[in-house]
Amino acid sequence: LLLTDDDAVAQRLVADPRVPLISFTGSSAVGRRVAQQVAQRMGRCLLECSGNNAVIIDETANLDLALRAVVFGAVGTAGQRCTTTRRLLVHESIREEMERRIIEAYGQIRIGDPLDPTTLMGPLIDEAARDGFRRAVTRVRELGGEILCGGEALDDRPGFFVQPTLVRSENHWDIVQRETFAPILHVIGYRDLDEAIALNNAVPQGLSSALFSESLR
Repeated sequence: LLLTDDDAVAQRLVADPRVPLISFTGSSAVGRRVAQQVAQRMGRCLLECSGNNAVIIDETANLDLALRAVVFGAVGTAGQRCTTTRRLLVHESIREEMERRIIEAYGQIRIGDPLDPTTLMGPLIDEAARDGFRRAVTRVRELGGEILCGGEALDDRPGFFVQPTLVRSENHWDIVQRETFAPILHVIGYRDLDEAIALNNAVPQGLSSALFSESLR
């Protein structure tokens, strides 16, 4: 079920007591509304709302392998996927090297028509999504974050295009603690694996996590 404010059919389904279970995938804001409406009629919900997915890269990791996965995870579908990589937790000893590699890779990303097989990143879905991207970048700057690359909307073409964006952030910042449905990747350093796992789990959303390491122990 995809529920929108002007979708009368979806609204009726949510309220209809003949529908015992509503399964919804989407934003937390809409999911909260669905849950409240279905609860009023004692129905049941299965909700998948938001993701704030992290990749941990430790000091032993194969950086070539990690780079390919991180770039695709962060930029594929222009960051508009529930399992998009949004936080990159990197051991302090390799953080600058990993940042350098990502910046170089982002510089090679072809942005454009998603129907063109040579395009890697297409547009955001609408103007509201692009405004959300702009607000997120502004908030990072307000909090003292560093924009390592990207950070701009592309107004030189039709459509809602933005640059893939890499920022240095702190995990506790409000902008990191909530999902931005756009290609913004927050880089956060850590000192040991226990700290990395704690940072990974220190957001209100779940969904997916990954760890790159050559150390089985």
